[in-house]
Amino acid sequence: MTTCPLCNQTDCRDFPIFYDFDRKRFQAKQCAHCSFIYLDPRLTSEELKLLYSDEYFLHDGADFGAHSPTDYESAAIRGSVKFPEILGWIRRYKPSGEFFEIGCGMGYFLNYARSNGFAVSGIEYAELGVRTCQTKFGLNVQRCSFEDLATQTERYDVMFLGDVLEHLIQPLEMVRKAHSMLKPSGVFAAEVPSMFNSITGRLAVAGMRTLRTKKKMGMPPYHVNEFTPRTLRAVIERAGFKHCVIVQRIKPPSAITLRGSLFEKTMKKILHYPNYGLTKSLGIFGDRLLGIGIK
Repeated sequence: MTTCPLCNQTDCRDFPIFYDFDRKRFQAKQCAHCSFIYLDPRLTSEELKLLYSDEYFLHDGADFGAHSPTDYESAAIRGSVKFPEILGWIRRYKPSGEFFEIGCGMGYFLNYARSNGFAVSGIEYAELGVRTCQTKFGLNVQRCSFEDLATQTERYDVMFLGDVLEHLIQPLEMVRKAHSMLKPSGVFAAEVPSMFNSITGRLAVAGMRTLRTKKKMGMPPYHVNEFTPRTLRAVIERAGFKHCVIVQRIKPPSAITLRGSLFEKTMKKILHYPNYGLTKSLGIFGDRLLGIGIK
């Protein structure tokens, strides 16, 4: 059995979702000690290569790649409306300096950080993403996984992961690596989805547990970790950051991705309106989280 990637304990229970991929079942587990949600078994390096082929960027559909009705690049352009808010939070603690992005995709956010005064560089696992970063924006991006990247102690002022931490097999280990690569007072920032923190997600989990059912997810197992505000804070603090801020964000109702049956789509759409109001006004039940750690 896989140990919890956050606290290394084995005491867990099934979380009511699973994936079928490459003739293997990946069951979500929830740790009984720290509540972290993760897939068991963890994906192998060969399975990760299958997941992040060029099709990840080129496919248009909610069941693959960008998980949206458009291809990855179109989704990135549409998602650029969130860039000022995310970079605004980072600049509260570090207004300029060496900015390094882990998993920079096609380079849209990294280019935005550069246009706002940062000296930028980054890494991306997928070859197509690296090519686009270099040819479209002229960015200093190399093809590499964060696991294989050579550690440069106290090298950067900011390290950012946007929609990456949920994909990493050893998230705590990687955040610790980021901590070691930041200068004193450096800023670590990670944006992650948090679908089980929303009203819809909470009700879905409660219903499945009551009925003793599980949901087969329709997409490949990209998200090997699922985060809540509590567990994202735990990852950042256990990695050694002295100050941590968790910002709960939410997509507007017009931008949410709808999957599943007609009933599931309808309920998600209906519930998202009050959820949107609560997150915007009170900062709770967000379906997106921005975690910031100060070294």
